[in-house]
Amino acid sequence: MIDLIKKFIILSSVIFISCNNMIDGVDKSDTQKINTVKYGTLVAAEPVKIKGEDDGLGAITGGLLGAVIGCGEGIFDDECRDTVAVVGAIGGAIIGNAVASRLGDHNGFQYVVDIDDSDEDISIVQSGDEQIPIGSKVTISIGTNTRIIISE
Repeated sequence: MIDLIKKFIILSSVIFISCNNMIDGVDKSDTQKINTVKYGTLVAAEPVKIKGEDDGLGAITGGLLGAVIGCGEGIFDDECRDTVAVVGAIGGAIIGNAVASRLGDHNGFQYVVDIDDSDEDISIVQSGDEQIPIGSKVTISIGTNTRIIISE
């Protein structure tokens, strides 16, 4: 039973570590790339809920955890242990997928920017808890990940 608890703690740790989501960070693969820059004025902002996306790691981890629990010594007899391991793996995968997706949920805003010296307006969804004030002069960095930065 203690061995099962150790396995559960290790796999739970893996789940929480794998679900780490740096909302305001920049990926290493996004560094040293050329971006287009535009300047403008923020004319509208609307709060949005950005839904997390599971990359499959939550389902895999949940499935492994469910299988380990299902295979636990002394919990089920030998005749039904295989069945319980399969059911545990499937159930764990479903729950792991849902948990990983939910942990990735965060707040953001959909911004509309009036581009300087152009009739063009652009709309960008960006994560964050604090809204950029409407009327702010902004810089838009357009690349793999587009970001709005206050210029003033």
